[in-house]
Amino acid sequence: MASPILRTATPLVACALLAAAPAEAAPAKRAADTSAAKAAADKSATGKSSAERPVPVAKGRLFAVVIGPGAKWKKGQPFKGPGLDQHRAYWKKLHAEGRVASAGPLGADIGLILLRAKDQREADALLGADPAVKAQILRGMARPYSSALTSAEVLAAR
Repeated sequence: MASPILRTATPLVACALLAAAPAEAAPAKRAADTSAAKAAADKSATGKSSAERPVPVAKGRLFAVVIGPGAKWKKGQPFKGPGLDQHRAYWKKLHAEGRVASAGPLGADIGLILLRAKDQREADALLGADPAVKAQILRGMARPYSSALTSAEVLAAR
């Protein structure tokens, strides 16, 4: 369950608090191994490295989407299984379409997605089409997001 601060914060403050939550740092060697393995897999699958392939980017503005436990969430349940596997596949598909700038968990049962959509209606529709949201395992909110500071290097570092 979300902390008392997040439950009482305005949506944009909640997004900012969630985005600022510290993440566990991965060991440098593992990150380098993962990056090298991903690059090799990308190149073997397509004949081109990921840097050589054009990356699609959807039109529209950015929205911060915060997802958390819904009415049918079972406390302590692992984040896998019916509804949740489809949830991950859905957001991976949107990422491949150039709609998702970044996505991932914030702690055990909250997630943050930076999503590109033409307007609030489309952002809400994309969130509502998530299989886990439809099944009420998760629920969420999308709010317009304007990046005041961005560092591609910091985002890309592992």
